[in-house]
Amino acid sequence: MGPRQLAEIERYAESHMARLGLYGWPHVKRVERLCMLIQKDESERNDVDPLVLKVAALLHDIAKHAEKKENLVDHGELGARMAQRFLKTIGFDKVKTGVICHAIRAHTHKEEPISIEAKILHDADFLDKLGTVGIASVFIKACLTDKTIEEVAQMYCSKERKSSYVAKHIHWLKRQDLYTETGKRIAGQRNKIVPTFFEALKDELDCKRK
Repeated sequence: MGPRQLAEIERYAESHMARLGLYGWPHVKRVERLCMLIQKDESERNDVDPLVLKVAALLHDIAKHAEKKENLVDHGELGARMAQRFLKTIGFDKVKTGVICHAIRAHTHKEEPISIEAKILHDADFLDKLGTVGIASVFIKACLTDKTIEEVAQMYCSKERKSSYVAKHIHWLKRQDLYTETGKRIAGQRNKIVPTFFEALKDELDCKRK
């Protein structure tokens, strides 16, 4: 893949990420960087195609806007179909396209990730929901759904699993289902701050901290 083809892919991907806010283009670029980071370590144990991984990361959320409009749409499944059509128009390798589309479908659990590229993309996308970025995302979601700081703190302390927008993300902070050893290691490092943050938050809300 030459620079011109890569530029076309980036332009196409970014054009579908406008007005998505929390999971817009900056999220895609963070996932791309995480994919490259995981790939460096996983390449010692697996045969990873960095080109496939990069393109899959850039295109993985191109159908997110459709899911935002209609909850019944799976953006992984629709995104894979969109990616397949687009990559064909720019003459992208057919075999690599198949691996890319599998990774896009698998990142939303539409199918189990089989290729190492699909596993890395899944983990990179999930890692962007953890740590300080994850905490920030929780409170953005709280604002979008009219939840108070106290309600968020209560959700974190609760053992009851709820299905609300905010509670689902809090569950991700507490339990990570990852496929790669590198992803699991990074998740552990990133998430060290989470219990410390919520303990401090609870203490401040209860006026136990000066």
